[in-house]
Parts: sequence; C-alpha cells; structure tokens
Amino acid sequence: MSRALDDLSPDFKPVAIELLARLVEAGIQVMVVDTLRTKIEHEENLRKGVSWTKHSKHLDGDAIDIVPFLQWNLHGEDKLQWDGKDPIWQRIGKIGEDLGLRWGGNFKQKDLGHFELVRKSPQTSDK
Repeated sequence: MSRALDDLSPDFKPVAIELLARLVEAGIQVMVVDTLRTKIEHEENLRKGVSWTKHSKHLDGDAIDIVPFLQWNLHGEDKLQWDGKDPIWQRIGKIGEDLGLRWGGNFKQKDLGHFELVRKSPQTSDK
C-alpha cells in the first residue's frame, strides 16, 4: 500500500492536500496510512477484515486513510485497535466533510480515518 500523496488521482490529490493543511491549521496531527492500493493489497485487506467494500476508491487513487498521530503511536496501522470513541475523530470528519469529501465515519461499517472523493455525475446538456 502506498502512503504517497503523489499516487492519488489528479482530481483528488489537491483536495487531500487541503484536508491535511486544514488539519494542521486545527492543530490535529495525523499520519497518512493509505492512499493508492493494488487489487492484491485490497483483497488482503478484505481477508483481514479492515476493508468491507468490493471496489475501494483506494484502487482508483480517490481515497485516503489517516489516523490521529497519538492513535498511530499507540496501535500503529492496526485500525481495528484505534479508539473510535476519541472525539478527535468527529473534528477530523467535519473538516473533511466541509471540503466536500465523503467520510467513512458515516458508513454503516465505520471507517473513521477514511475520506474519499465524491465524483459528480456529468451534467446533461440540451444543446
């Protein structure tokens, strides 16, 4: 799995950078855990139970996973151990949603560190 911002899609990369900048401005330190993912890596995540969707936006470079740095220091990349009750997640989620991102904290299967690009449907024209 990549953690490189350069591996994000051209449409998503500037928004992801803006998300990270706004988190810095809010005094929230985070670690980037995942950006682009291969199909094999995604299948492994499904097997381990840390991903729950057949086609993740990570496969297209349209998603980023982050974690508050304190959670990373305590539990590393094992997101099943991260403290989902920590109120920092709600602050992080709001910042991402304010940028128009879809936040995994609102998914049926919560994924608090996940943010993804919402692609708009092409507008039809009468012309």
